[in-house]
Amino acid sequence: MCCRPWDIEFEPETHTPVQISRTIEESLGPNFKCGVLMGANLANGVARGEFCESTLACNFGDDENDSETNTNNNLNEATRLIFASDHFSVQHCHDVAGAEVCGALKNVVALGAGFIDGLDLGDNTKTALLRVGLIETMDFAKRFFQNVEESTFLQSCGVADMIATCYGGRNRKCAEAFSRRASMQKTPEECKDLWNGIEQELLKGQKLQGTLATDEVYQVLRSRHMTEQFPLFSMIYEIAYEGRAVGDIVTSIHE
Repeated sequence: MCCRPWDIEFEPETHTPVQISRTIEESLGPNFKCGVLMGANLANGVARGEFCESTLACNFGDDENDSETNTNNNLNEATRLIFASDHFSVQHCHDVAGAEVCGALKNVVALGAGFIDGLDLGDNTKTALLRVGLIETMDFAKRFFQNVEESTFLQSCGVADMIATCYGGRNRKCAEAFSRRASMQKTPEECKDLWNGIEQELLKGQKLQGTLATDEVYQVLRSRHMTEQFPLFSMIYEIAYEGRAVGDIVTSIHE
């Protein structure tokens, strides 16, 4: 089975990141395996038939005690071909955890990109933010999940999806509106009301993922006293939830 999770899960009591694919596998039995499909493929472009690409991360048939390597590879390839077409290119990797983390944290970075757009700071500042966002995404993935591969972040599910989301996604769009309307510091309650109003006005029934992911990621970092090691993620949270001035986003991308 393949899924496209909008987020990784977090244990509510311990604030521990958990793969959605693992949760699905555990709930459906010991012989069930789940992969993820994600990448730089915004829905409108896919619907119009524009060329795009995606990453299929799965280990179907793989088993430490299974020597039938060819069979495993054939199953992964057969799954890839289910999704691939002339205008929808799909590459395969084995790093399910890395792909899932990329799919979740790109939405956090997209809020930061939207803040930059709302401040009219231009593409130079925005791409600097994307670079730092990619570094923090890689760091987060390696700290909390085993066997994450650096090559995953160069796949469509990694840097390409982050670029697409930070230039054309719904989270960027709503964060830009938040940035333009939050002209002064706001209380946490005012921030919440502003996000809710923007979501209803601009998304027409769709939901933001970035605000939820930002909150969950920050709780993980705070519970482990790691917020200073992730200055961009922490700053995005403080602006989105605590009413910190949007203009402070630039200070989080200085090294």
